[in-house]
Amino acid sequence: MPDPTIAPPGTPIEPPGTPIPPLGTPIKPPGRPIPPLGTPEEFHRMLVELVKEFAPHRFAICEEHGDRVDGEVVAWGMAFAEGALLRCDDQSATGHFTSAESALRLFARTGRRLRLIWIDALPPATSP
Repeated sequence: MPDPTIAPPGTPIEPPGTPIPPLGTPIKPPGRPIPPLGTPEEFHRMLVELVKEFAPHRFAICEEHGDRVDGEVVAWGMAFAEGALLRCDDQSATGHFTSAESALRLFARTGRRLRLIWIDALPPATSP
C-alpha cells in the first residue's frame, strides 16, 4: 500500500525556502487527486492485514520461588520488530529494550530465577 505522505517518483522538488508542510500532511501531485485504494471492504481488509503483520507480541517475565514452590509475574511486555517495551508488575518502572530476551538477561543479573513466557505466538526471529 503506497504511503500518501511520500511524494511519488517524478514529483518536482520545491525550490529552497519553500515552507515544509506539517508532519502527516498528504503530498498530492499537482492536479491529480490520489484515488482511493479498492472498495471500503477491500481497504478494511488491507488494514486488517497490516495490523496482523505488524502487531506486537505480548510476553511476561515470571520469577520462580523455590523448587517449583511458587511463582509470580514480575513484568509484562510487548515485543516489536525494533525492540520491546516492558512494564514492571509493581508499577514502579517501565523500559525499552532491544528485545524481550535482553530485558530478561538484564533482570536475571540480580540472581533471580526468571523465565520469559510468550503470551502470543513467538515472533518469527525467535521461533524454534
